[in-house]
Amino acid sequence: MPGTTFHHQKELDNSFSCQNGLDLGRVASKLKDLYIYGSSVNHPGASSSSNNNIKKKFQVKKLCLVCGDSASGHHYSVLSCEGCKGFFRRSIIKKEVYQCKYDNNCVIDMFMRRKCQQCRLKKCLKVGMRSEAKVSTTVSVVQRSARGQRKVSAVNEKLINRLIHIQDEFDQPSSEDMKKISTSDIHESDGDGHFKYITEMTILTVKLTVDFSKRLPGFDSLLREDQITLLKACSSEVMMLRCARRYDAKTDSIVFANNLPYTRKLYHIAGLGDTVDSVFSFSKTLSLMKIDNAEYALLTAIDIFSERPGLVEVEKVEKIKDIYLEALQNYVKNRRLHRPMNKLAKLLLLLTELRTLSYLNSKMCFSLKLKNKRLPPFLVEMWNV
Repeated sequence: MPGTTFHHQKELDNSFSCQNGLDLGRVASKLKDLYIYGSSVNHPGASSSSNNNIKKKFQVKKLCLVCGDSASGHHYSVLSCEGCKGFFRRSIIKKEVYQCKYDNNCVIDMFMRRKCQQCRLKKCLKVGMRSEAKVSTTVSVVQRSARGQRKVSAVNEKLINRLIHIQDEFDQPSSEDMKKISTSDIHESDGDGHFKYITEMTILTVKLTVDFSKRLPGFDSLLREDQITLLKACSSEVMMLRCARRYDAKTDSIVFANNLPYTRKLYHIAGLGDTVDSVFSFSKTLSLMKIDNAEYALLTAIDIFSERPGLVEVEKVEKIKDIYLEALQNYVKNRRLHRPMNKLAKLLLLLTELRTLSYLNSKMCFSLKLKNKRLPPFLVEMWNV
């Protein structure tokens, strides 16, 4: 379903069109083998044996497995350069959330590493960088004393339990609302009928998101204009997260509140197929990560309190977000005993994926106008389309 915008459409289109002006062929010819190796490692279809051979070539030449620059040693368990070591350290410690300005599949080399932080972080994780393999300076920032950790855990446990309760409370539309929406008269090939049904379900989902947000600790302390800014900006992202929670891997479908499974085919029939593959791919990723209710609730809260254009009290919003970030970090370290900080990094990377999905859905939302498909006024207002 179409998502919300984060910037003006013109700015977004400009940012996406930037890559079209890059002479990547010229860059590739200069880098030669380095560019080829980096491209092969980054290719999703590359075999494990092929990747191992590539890694060996990098190690013989002592090149960074992330960008192909000269490696200075093994950092975070991976042969890498000082630049990528510092970038990975900053990303993990500061819990940065990046956004790709291109197609979310940039080939990271010595040129592109400075152009796309999201794909650079993805490449770091893909080649095996482990955030728990820290140098002493990193340990001093992240670790707490045993006494302090117990105190934080107790506070976070109370917060997490409250979040789960709120999430359960606003997980499903009311039976009264569901009675107003029916699929009994919709035939499989009825594109307009499916479009109407999906948009009506989307309205209910967005309203649940608004109700959930208003109940979050810290939300009512914000200025009203900041509350509105956050709600408008996060609504489609949280909706995507909710879709992922309702993804059924066995049928490869999104199961709506009335237990009706919607496949990719039905989304295409409804005229919403432009982004369906990306949404389903994201949902499948979350399914494989086996994210539990607490992690979903914390990720949702972090997304809601993320920095957005137009906020008045930016620092106040950031402080609230940090509370939920710390709670997620503490929870993951206790739940995911195997490489917990690496798991945390992957969870936070999902927030970046949500922004990419929201941008794609925003473009689709505008394209619907060209097809004479009108969104309900409520969604038009929420998403500024």
